[in-house]
Amino acid sequence: MQIWLVVLLDIGIFWFFFGNNVLDLLRRGRWKRRHELGLLRKNYRGILREDGDLLPEAQRRHLEEQIAKISAGMKGTEASMTSLLEEQKSARVQGKMPPPKSHPRVRYYLEMLVVSLGVAFGVRALFLQPFKIPTGSMQPTLYGVHYEQNEAALRDGSKLSKFFSYLNFARRRMVLSIVGDGALDPKSVQRVQSIPFCPNTRLNIGGTRYQLPGEPDKVLQVMLEENCFQNGNYFSKGKVPLCGYLVGGDHLFVNRLSLCFREPRRGDVMVFRTDGLSMPNGHSLGGSYYVKRLVGLPGDILKIAEGKLYLKAPGMTEFRELGAEDHPGFARVHSQTNGYRGYANMQNASYLQTAEDTFTVPEGEYFMLGDNSYNSLDSRYWGTVPRKNLVGRPGFVWWPFAEHWGMF
Repeated sequence: MQIWLVVLLDIGIFWFFFGNNVLDLLRRGRWKRRHELGLLRKNYRGILREDGDLLPEAQRRHLEEQIAKISAGMKGTEASMTSLLEEQKSARVQGKMPPPKSHPRVRYYLEMLVVSLGVAFGVRALFLQPFKIPTGSMQPTLYGVHYEQNEAALRDGSKLSKFFSYLNFARRRMVLSIVGDGALDPKSVQRVQSIPFCPNTRLNIGGTRYQLPGEPDKVLQVMLEENCFQNGNYFSKGKVPLCGYLVGGDHLFVNRLSLCFREPRRGDVMVFRTDGLSMPNGHSLGGSYYVKRLVGLPGDILKIAEGKLYLKAPGMTEFRELGAEDHPGFARVHSQTNGYRGYANMQNASYLQTAEDTFTVPEGEYFMLGDNSYNSLDSRYWGTVPRKNLVGRPGFVWWPFAEHWGMF
């Protein structure tokens, strides 16, 4: 994403939370008096809206008259508005007008929060559901939590830099610099919570305590993938086994309405529930949401050979390679470039273990594969997905403000 757009988004977020406070500091003279009268009018209107049916007729008419008087006075000079404010203050002291409600700013934000949550829950249930990509099974189409090596992390130590790095790009500094010879104590690896939604992992190497971002399983996975254990559990002083960032997964909105107007198509990226699905060892996947690419429709016969996916659809006599004419996603995976590695036969899978194996998709079911086929638990392991489990298609990646931000 362009840096100017990231800056605009940052300004928008700041203004959403602190805009009123900034304006309060900037208001002077006539602008300030007009704002104070506006708040007073809003208070009177709120009293009428909430308690108007309980007020005596005379008091209700008096409130309406004062609202009209304030509306007219807001067009006057600074002096006339100051005089009107003093008049209203005097009327409140004398008990002729109701006092303003306590903590109006807090009340405003609470009301806004309640309304926003109500709208959000309604939208989530009917239209758009937020979803976080937890794993790397769809990389690089969609990113899960992953590690990015970057020597700039050594110099990226200020709190302000860390804050904006996380706010904009969901990046957390992940640097492991060994200060003394020693071995990793496996029993010392434990989860610690620093701030909400940002777990850390604590571990001891040679008697020295280190702290890295992420869950323990993810930290150990990153260390394994980055060859940190070349010498077993032993680490030498001065070495920097990890120097980079742990990047959070893509956060997106899933279009729940999409399946109401169009049936799933071959090549669609799809979010679905895992109810009724289980691994070969009997472990249930129920309760989770997965995101994969739909590669097989009911009646399709599939096979994987030499890193490519082949199809024999109903009525066809020969297998053909899936390509861009089916969906651009297939061409990207088959290209084995730009982070894509092709489709894989996995010996520990339940289906399509070898190039000779085929699979026929049952009626009312769909075959799902991750674009990162070498690191994906998908239909090769737990079989097909029923139509009733489908939730919808990704619609918009809303965070982080990086490569995939925007319409999907």
